[in-house]
Amino acid sequence: MYAFANISAEPVSQERAEELRAALVEASQRLGGAGMSATVLSPAGTWSGAVGKADSSRPLGVNDQFAIASVTKTLQAAQVMKLVEGGRLRLDDPAQKYLPADLNFDTNDATIRQLMGMRSGLPDYWPAIEPLVASDRQRVWTTSDLLAQVPAGRTPAGTTHEYADTNYLLLQQVIEKLTGRTVVQAMRDGGVLDIDGIERLVYQPDERPSAPMALPNAMSPAEWEKGGGYLPSIASATGYNQFATNSLSLAHWWQALCSGKLVSQDSLTTMATFVDDYGLGMFPIADPYTSFGHLGADIGFIASAGCLPDSGSVVVALSNTGVKDAAMMLPLVEAAESEAGTGTGTKP
Repeated sequence: MYAFANISAEPVSQERAEELRAALVEASQRLGGAGMSATVLSPAGTWSGAVGKADSSRPLGVNDQFAIASVTKTLQAAQVMKLVEGGRLRLDDPAQKYLPADLNFDTNDATIRQLMGMRSGLPDYWPAIEPLVASDRQRVWTTSDLLAQVPAGRTPAGTTHEYADTNYLLLQQVIEKLTGRTVVQAMRDGGVLDIDGIERLVYQPDERPSAPMALPNAMSPAEWEKGGGYLPSIASATGYNQFATNSLSLAHWWQALCSGKLVSQDSLTTMATFVDDYGLGMFPIADPYTSFGHLGADIGFIASAGCLPDSGSVVVALSNTGVKDAAMMLPLVEAAESEAGTGTGTKP
């Protein structure tokens, strides 16, 4: 679909590094000067940078891990596509067919494709638990707990787009039922995490983040530890299983995805075919530039990551702030595209 084979692992030139550093500062300023770490992979080379505070006293570095919230959905979607390619399921199969028999949840007759594309008609559980996650950071949420918070109302599957974490909570169960392993075990053993260069990418809560870490809202380490040692807390990590990573490891993962090393080009095309501006675990993240990726936001974190097919670049921006700005990494995207001289394009 798109060629990212020309990305160079060599450092960018000093002049280029200064340009990207300036773009990073501008992106941080969009969030009120919040801490931010970013990576840009392009044919001109590889660059990572960081600005701001990791916590109440320490400056951020490029190895700091951040929670990436819903950027996790792309990784989970890619793992589902691996199962499709292996003949384990079909996108238009009913999801109920692949869920544990004792789950006892009304899936609204939604298909796997409809779950992945946010067209299942299922409402979101997250609005109900978000205040509880914030007030009790040490609570451990189970799948049953979360599904019990899903409102009863349904719209007919396939008729409307409604962004809901419920869809990907169910897809996690599909992966585990089909593979007989946890999601992260399936991903790491022959799955979409079975690659080099992603050493700082960990799946919470099965795996723990490790120092150095960017703490939510740059809080003090003592205050953060009250959340159980996860990013942003054990409550968030179990309320929505999510990755923690530094920007470089996540950029390497996106490079592998967009170059066809994790799923086939046909699968990637399917994922990046947008209906109501959402595909299967990805969407345009940098209008007016051609892009496909994902955003994520949790308590004290915001993340944006994806690929720019016109320039063959990958851009990742991570911040430890509660300020929400869907276009936060646009200065970095503009810098990547201007270097390649691509300008703006059309959506994939």
